[in-house]
Amino acid sequence: MIERAVREENLLEKAFVITNIAGASAGNAMEEVVAAPPDGYLLLHHHTSFISHKALGVRDWGHEEFTPIAMLFEVPQAAFALPGRWENLDEWIDYVRANPGETTFAGSSLGGGTHLMGEMLLEAAGIRDDLRYVAHGGGGPMTTAILAGEDLMGLTQLPTVLGDHLSGDFEILAVSSAERVSSLPDVPTFGELGYEIPLQTSHRMGVWGPPGMDPELVNQIAEFFGMVVNSDTFRELAAQNGLFVRFEDGEGLRRDFDRDEEIIMGLVEEFGLN
Repeated sequence: MIERAVREENLLEKAFVITNIAGASAGNAMEEVVAAPPDGYLLLHHHTSFISHKALGVRDWGHEEFTPIAMLFEVPQAAFALPGRWENLDEWIDYVRANPGETTFAGSSLGGGTHLMGEMLLEAAGIRDDLRYVAHGGGGPMTTAILAGEDLMGLTQLPTVLGDHLSGDFEILAVSSAERVSSLPDVPTFGELGYEIPLQTSHRMGVWGPPGMDPELVNQIAEFFGMVVNSDTFRELAAQNGLFVRFEDGEGLRRDFDRDEEIIMGLVEEFGLN
């Protein structure tokens, strides 16, 4: 989305390349950027799993190691199942309560934001002790498990299953955001259903640089990303994918992550996940 907006809106004359560095739950990308020269040529596009990974022991360092540049958008989570399997999310929760220990809840991985969001939802519904969270190691295996009936409900980032929902392969029953998603006007939020969770998004998507970047350079890069996410192309794509555009400068990004870290660390201790 970012690359397309830059290209179609002609926002940058110089080369702009996005590279997916796979491995270690984004750990490989983090290590590459944190060791890079602070010249702005190599940046990290990452989210709140910075915090949940640290809180859950995946790694012992997080966002504080990087230079915060800009907050771009937020990604809600979606609870989904096979079409027609459940009338609504409440029906599934009632089923779990009536059949403790007999069902599972699917996720893509352990230690990330989606895992923590799942724990928050299960806690809010009062069923954390009634079922087992299953991490399938990726979005593909997770959705395959739902299709095969191995798990009766799953939770993932909304863009992962939005297309499948619209095509009828899956049914999204609720989303984590504070307000309904514009492309899913009939899908309620967790809060609307009475399940209050401390964080409405587990994935605040921000841009980070290596430590020690010059503040003037940081401001220049932040202004560029502000133009990107506020462009017509990006906003249209964000709406189509169920994302909430929310631009903040580096100070705002750091402030939000510091606040989220305090909440997440407390939840991890409360849930006994550490």
